[in-house]
Amino acid sequence: MRKQQGATFLSWMATASVVIFSLVTAVKLVPGYLEFRAVKSLAHDIAMNPSMKSASKQQIKAKVDDYLNINGLYTLTSDAFSVEPVPGKKNVRELVVHYESRKNWLANIDFLTTFHYSIELGKAGDT
Repeated sequence: MRKQQGATFLSWMATASVVIFSLVTAVKLVPGYLEFRAVKSLAHDIAMNPSMKSASKQQIKAKVDDYLNINGLYTLTSDAFSVEPVPGKKNVRELVVHYESRKNWLANIDFLTTFHYSIELGKAGDT
């Protein structure tokens, strides 16, 4: 007599549920990380502009608003960006991005992701 091989119906359902669970999680989390990648890119572009080293906070916030509108990042505001002095360096400032993103996952369970990035202003002019 020949022995049967293969997965049972329950093992197929368990495998399918794990795959679906993973896909739903990825679909919810990946866009947030892609958005953060775009935010890092725009912060880098702004910070690498040599004129930003001596720009006022209002000028930098206006530039951030322009970049956010151009890139279609309407979920963020310029309030997520701040200009702060670099600790240990005199007359050097950095552009800091810090924000949280909350995404609904399943029913009443949410993902809360926190993003933080900082870069020195006007660094491209210091070569």
